[in-house]
Amino acid sequence: MQIKQEWTTDEFGHTYKGKALWKGKTPFQSMQLFKNKTFGTMLFLDGKIQISERDENRYHQYLVSAPVLAHKKASSICIVGGGDCFALEEAIKFKGLKRILMVEIDKGVVDFCIKYYPVIKKVVKDRRIEIVYQDARKYLEDTKEKFDVMIIDLTEPHGPSKMLYTNEFYKICAGKMNKGGILSIHTDNYVLFPESYATIYKTVKSVFPNIFTARIDMPCFAMGWTYRLASKEPLSYARVIRNLAALKKKGHILEQFTPTSYLLNPTPEEVNILKKYGRISTDKKPFDKFARLKKYVLK
Repeated sequence: MQIKQEWTTDEFGHTYKGKALWKGKTPFQSMQLFKNKTFGTMLFLDGKIQISERDENRYHQYLVSAPVLAHKKASSICIVGGGDCFALEEAIKFKGLKRILMVEIDKGVVDFCIKYYPVIKKVVKDRRIEIVYQDARKYLEDTKEKFDVMIIDLTEPHGPSKMLYTNEFYKICAGKMNKGGILSIHTDNYVLFPESYATIYKTVKSVFPNIFTARIDMPCFAMGWTYRLASKEPLSYARVIRNLAALKKKGHILEQFTPTSYLLNPTPEEVNILKKYGRISTDKKPFDKFARLKKYVLK
């Protein structure tokens, strides 16, 4: 039996008991697979947990299924990042999606997950999927294609990824979305990372005025997590309910998705955090979540 330890902040972390399955590196980051009785196979990038078999569907149902349900009739989706490919696994469940594009810079992670996750090996054979291995920002700047739904499935804002959390990047995304398009993004924990939480929110809000927020517990992260749906046009909770009901009739059940999460009012603490912390992240002054933490946190 082995112990895997992850530091969340300088003073807080958690451990997993189990078995180390594999460890290695790509040109961009380190990777590790760890087997735990509670969570199953867990994927760590640069020492930070990304997904577990037990609750990845919870994560991706809010990140991927929710914006598809909130859209009038989504037929195209672009996933920015998503190297573990479980966003693809969630997207292919929607038969109405005709075009599923993933733009990921690190082919090593994709190849790794195809090799070690049998379900992903099957997923990538779906003919609607195209995977482009390129810097997502550069790709979106150059492409003329537009999408109904855009999924931002990135590691937290640190290092190169912080340039995909800026006002300018979200403006690029907005320009590559069809009318009524919806952007979906995970936005951190406001208790442990108030600066990150508030900054991501304020930056998204600076481009997309209409936002829905879901606050969900993520057991493998050992904390609550938040997800945002953002759009230039008003979002409709009633549409989510209608589309979810239609999906259920077809036998497609989202077992860990609760649409009423989007109706929760922010707590007074959360309101105060948004007032006190955060700023609009820009290309000239990008926000880095881990800039003030000790280096060992990222090991």
